[in-house]
Amino acid sequence: MRIMLAVVALFLGIGMAHAKEQRQDCNQRAEGKAGTERNRVIAACIRHNASVSNMPPMLARMTECNRQAGDMTGEARVKFVDGCLKQP
Repeated sequence: MRIMLAVVALFLGIGMAHAKEQRQDCNQRAEGKAGTERNRVIAACIRHNASVSNMPPMLARMTECNRQAGDMTGEARVKFVDGCLKQP
């Protein structure tokens, strides 16, 4: 149990450090801009950082399956995403 908690804490720490680096990068790109222009630059940077190519494979797969599920809801969505994730 202690090992599992240590592993979870390690991954959370790594994820938080990575998120901090991404925020710093986006803020640096938006330097010198104000208002709507700054918001646009930061939003584009965040979308770029969250692109599927930058994600771990399983998270990228989950993102793609959710995108394909579209407006599905309830049990139909759950079944679709489950089947999508099981495909090679």
